[in-house]
Amino acid sequence: MGKLMGKNHIKKDDNMVTGFDLLPGNKPLQKHWIKRVIGYLIDLIISSIAVYIIFLPLAMGFGVRYLGIFPFTAGVIQVFYSGLMEHYKRKTIGKMVMDLEVQTLMGNLELSDCLIRNFTKVHGLLVLLDVIVGLATEGDPRQKYLDRIANTTVVGSTHTMRFTDFVGDHIHHHDHVKSEIDHRECRECGGNLEDISGGRARCTECGRIQ
Repeated sequence: MGKLMGKNHIKKDDNMVTGFDLLPGNKPLQKHWIKRVIGYLIDLIISSIAVYIIFLPLAMGFGVRYLGIFPFTAGVIQVFYSGLMEHYKRKTIGKMVMDLEVQTLMGNLELSDCLIRNFTKVHGLLVLLDVIVGLATEGDPRQKYLDRIANTTVVGSTHTMRFTDFVGDHIHHHDHVKSEIDHRECRECGGNLEDISGGRARCTECGRIQ
């Protein structure tokens, strides 16, 4: 939870664009979000079937009124199913099928991060709002809004594209004064790395620890 106060998206500048600016002519980004949607639907079916198996006997034995809480229960199950799977495997079954995985931008991927980024899955309309707000605001176009809060993003499992691969010439980065000693680049956004404790480095642009 302490990460909520950290950097949660790429540094802004006056020329920064949103995901909606990039989507119309960016086929890799379009493909990314199509895969995200399909993966979400696969996971939704899985969690719904699990809840249906539980609630069908209740409805048959005690009355159809028990089916009224089916949608909410299915949503709660999906939040915890997705959170636990992403914490231990970095991907849900839907993401496995679509060759996607969750990555953290700040240190280790904690269970709290996974639950935060999946919280809106309690209801489909909240998921849609989460995606719309993420695409309508400045930052990594692969992130939902709660990804920004949790300092996470979703990338390809076997073919990872960096932030800069998606935004192309749309982003004009600030000029950086690189150290004569440290010329390493962040593997996510291409920013300059600065050394921190424990032999690790932090990107001065996106804040990712690597």
